[in-house]
Amino acid sequence: MAIIEAVLWDMDGVLVDSERLVMDAFVDVINSKGGMDDPAAFYKSTIGMNRASIVSTYRSAFPADGEAEDIYEQVEKLYRARMKTDLALKPGVAESLDSIRAMGLPQMVVTSTGTETATHKLNLFSLMEYFDGLVGGDQVTQGKPHPEPYLTACQRLDVSPNRALVIEDSPNGVRAAIAAGCAVVHVPDLVDTDPEWTDEIYEALDSLESFPGWFQTQNQGDWV
Repeated sequence: MAIIEAVLWDMDGVLVDSERLVMDAFVDVINSKGGMDDPAAFYKSTIGMNRASIVSTYRSAFPADGEAEDIYEQVEKLYRARMKTDLALKPGVAESLDSIRAMGLPQMVVTSTGTETATHKLNLFSLMEYFDGLVGGDQVTQGKPHPEPYLTACQRLDVSPNRALVIEDSPNGVRAAIAAGCAVVHVPDLVDTDPEWTDEIYEALDSLESFPGWFQTQNQGDWV
């Protein structure tokens, strides 16, 4: 792999521990309606998607007119209420961001969450100061797993995709970064690393807490 010139971060499930809050909200909303055997598994298939893609996926299970949109809004409302008290950073975030900043590399958030909401989440933990910008799900025509979000970030940073390192937690995000031509580090949140990704991703770490030491090793000349 080429020498890394920028690091691109997914947000939900990587920087902020939000995916499990949304999943729990989805499960509660669906269980109140009935009719789905494993709502948690269904939710996991949507992780990393933007609003339009999530609603489209919901329609496959809830085809009644307006039902998918209504479920999305119910889940969003419940999640926002819980976010006020339960949202937290993932372990190792500050140390990981500091390790990259110490190398003098630009960092950008590439998230399927809308720009305003994403900025609000990051500001809750004073993280925006680390980043040179943010690509939200409302800034692209096609969201993850399409490569557009990561290609957009590389263009804004004037970095070739093969010189960008992406940190992702979701299958949809991993697919987007691979399709963009970036090097991918998978850090599992709700979905384990798929063995089928072995030849496509650069590394799999069990936790972001392992990232600073791993990243330092790579920058001592072990990028391959």
